Amino acid sequence: MKITNKYELPETLLNLYHKQRREYAQTKGKADMSVTQLIRSPRIDLLTSAHYHEMTDDVADRLWAILGTVIHRIMEEGADEEHIAEENLFAKVKGWTIKGGTDVKKLGNRVGIIDYKFTKAFKYEKGEFLDWEEQLNLYAYLLRVSQGVYVDFLQVVMFVRDFTPALAKTRKGYPPASAVPVDIKLWTEAEQKAFLLKKIDEHQEARRAHEWGEPLPLCTERDRWKHPGAWIVMKKGGKRASRVFGSDDAGKASAAEWLDDQAKKGDYEVQKRDTPPTRCVGNYCGVNQWCDQWAKDKVNWPEANNEGT
Repeated sequence: MKITNKYELPETLLNLYHKQRREYAQTKGKADMSVTQLIRSPRIDLLTSAHYHEMTDDVADRLWAILGTVIHRIMEEGADEEHIAEENLFAKVKGWTIKGGTDVKKLGNRVGIIDYKFTKAFKYEKGEFLDWEEQLNLYAYLLRVSQGVYVDFLQVVMFVRDFTPALAKTRKGYPPASAVPVDIKLWTEAEQKAFLLKKIDEHQEARRAHEWGEPLPLCTERDRWKHPGAWIVMKKGGKRASRVFGSDDAGKASAAEWLDDQAKKGDYEVQKRDTPPTRCVGNYCGVNQWCDQWAKDKVNWPEANNEGT
């Protein structure tokens, strides 16, 4: 990948980025896949591998990832006998070596895995932590099979990079501080293993398809950050929804029921408002220009014309 420096940031940031990439490659070693690769879309992973040397990113856009690695190193200074920092874990599963890395392994009466994340307040407000749940449960699995250590709890410490103290006092559900611990659901051992096997199967099958020149598996709506949309009531010829309801059949029924109660219901109609796949439109996967799934879909979203892909 080519790293640019459009905003002429200090060369030390570029040096640090490249050093971190070298260190990551060394720690991954001969592993077939890391946990972070495993939980993402096989299509994105394969397109990234195939076009990595053609991809371009700017160091400014990588800043929080760079700082995230730095904060991990700072946390090593706070390690003690019960808080083991920065461990790499490996396990052989279905012929593949899977690699994971814990930020902190907490020992003592209750054993846990603690992970540090730079994120935005919106993530806390939404309360959608399934990606972290998958990641940390796979770390727990690797820890158990590689070290015989059984985990009692999982936790993410969120560093809220856009934290605003005034909003913490006035907005419901807003993070209460700039650093907030969040408990993550711990799966059963059987659930962890089943999920790991499922993801390995998906990636192995995708690699076989790629090698044989077959179509890659499609990204799911979750992979594409696509919201399910909503049923709305619109005035005919209008541009703004008069009422917004849920995305499922119940939402459709509620919209129709609301419309039936209106005196001038002939002037309005029920419509399904769809939403674009945010990850594709913004090229947050980094590979939309090589993705045939997106090539077929982008005509439905005028926003894509502004992305230059």
